[in-house]
Amino acid sequence: MTGAHSKAGDFKYFRGEGLELVVCRRSAVSYPLHNHISVFTLGLVLDGTLELTADSRTRICGRDSVFAIPPYTPHRIDARTRYTLFSLCVHKDMAAAGSLESRAAAISAFLRRAVGQADLEARLMRALKELPALNPTPSLRRRTAMDSLRAQLELEPEHRYNLDDMAALMFTSKYSLIRTFKAEVGLTPHQFQIQNRIRRGQRLLESSAAAAEAALAAGFCDQSHFTRQFKRVVGLTPAEYARSCRVLPPPIRQAPE
Repeated sequence: MTGAHSKAGDFKYFRGEGLELVVCRRSAVSYPLHNHISVFTLGLVLDGTLELTADSRTRICGRDSVFAIPPYTPHRIDARTRYTLFSLCVHKDMAAAGSLESRAAAISAFLRRAVGQADLEARLMRALKELPALNPTPSLRRRTAMDSLRAQLELEPEHRYNLDDMAALMFTSKYSLIRTFKAEVGLTPHQFQIQNRIRRGQRLLESSAAAAEAALAAGFCDQSHFTRQFKRVVGLTPAEYARSCRVLPPPIRQAPE
């Protein structure tokens, strides 16, 4: 076992319809500044200590700590000790679909299949009450010109826009672009572009794509660059991530009698 692998601990990723659960046990991985697009995130620390910085505010999260992160909120995680963390991600479309009871039932069923432990499922469901996804409120945020660029980088992460291209699209200078984008999104255009490429790579690896294929399809020049950035953002190599993933099929719904 390499030093890098021992630092990562034991990772498992479970994906379902509009849901993702990341389970990292005895991990010492820290995550650089990033945000989660279109996803509400709930974190439950089962053991150890980590430092969470979100919206420029820092808090120490120890055993039984719960935190909730809305979509697009810039945040970073720094390991203080080895920790065990369950992170539940709920896509905003699922968060807005159906009744509160139906959303809770769907999430509970997903956790039951992913975790398989009644006590942990119950703890996550109790913690879920802190997640604004289940009690969404209308956004009062005014749309800006940068929203179109942000959406384009999300939808086409494989497109190799450079700063000159992006500045031309926004009819502004490179320096003004970086300053305004960072103020609105919390990341520089390059940071945002890289994280979206990594997420495209994750989805490709989950569908059994080879690392070299995923690298090119996600917009990286070569596999080594992809692997280096993937390890920095995800905490695992592409091969380790592929081995850790499990895509859960939708639950079988019985026809009414």
